[in-house]
Amino acid sequence: MEANIHESSIIGKSVDIGDNVKIGPFCVIEDNVSIGDNTVIKSHVTINEYVKIGRDNKIFSHADIGGLPQDLKFKNKESWLEIGNKNTIREYVTIHRSSKKDEKTIIGDRNFLMAYTHVAHDCVLGNDIIIVNYSGLSGHVEVEDKAFLSGGVLVHQFVKIGSMAMIGGASRITQDVLPYSLVSGNPPRVYGLNVVGLRRNRKPKKIRDSMKKALSISLDLKNKEKIIKEITNHKIYEYEEIKHYVKFLEKSNRGILIRKNE
Repeated sequence: MEANIHESSIIGKSVDIGDNVKIGPFCVIEDNVSIGDNTVIKSHVTINEYVKIGRDNKIFSHADIGGLPQDLKFKNKESWLEIGNKNTIREYVTIHRSSKKDEKTIIGDRNFLMAYTHVAHDCVLGNDIIIVNYSGLSGHVEVEDKAFLSGGVLVHQFVKIGSMAMIGGASRITQDVLPYSLVSGNPPRVYGLNVVGLRRNRKPKKIRDSMKKALSISLDLKNKEKIIKEITNHKIYEYEEIKHYVKFLEKSNRGILIRKNE
């Protein structure tokens, strides 16, 4: 089925639009854009140049997709924003393309970005992530699969947020957030394991207990090298989730958020 494009929308000359795409009124889609099959774009959406959008996405009114990075070093070279499949991007969301030539800002699959969310240049988001209204990711932030950021969360540049971590509303995040952890406050503290998220993702009790042990070791030792050594020598290291936890620790550069809630 051909695309359904409202007559008031402005479409660039070099735009590749898939089958059954719906584009509402007063949208602007610039050159060098591709939009996958079955994607729905509501009214007043701007899709800037150098954007690739997968299939089955829903983009709501007044979202601005692929804007220029807010980076003083940027020299308007060709860079990209790449969005996967089945994402929901709500009203007034802003997502910027990379600040580096030929590099990408990346949004994976099945993510839900609620209204007024901002994703800055060179961020990398995995899959099945939820970011609630008014939260902002600075440049080069990485968010792993199934993380949950509540409303008004502010994330410093180059921070990494681990898989299935949950961050409470209005938290200011300046260090890497451990996978599976529950973090909240200002300054943020670790409140324990994201047990609800783990149960929803059907992690069995033996895995949850192993994750709890890994987090306990981290909060007690408070030293990256000691934490890695202790966990890799522990029997819990046999589980893939714990191996992922250790890999996250190994690649952490900004320091790990291990301030325990007393």
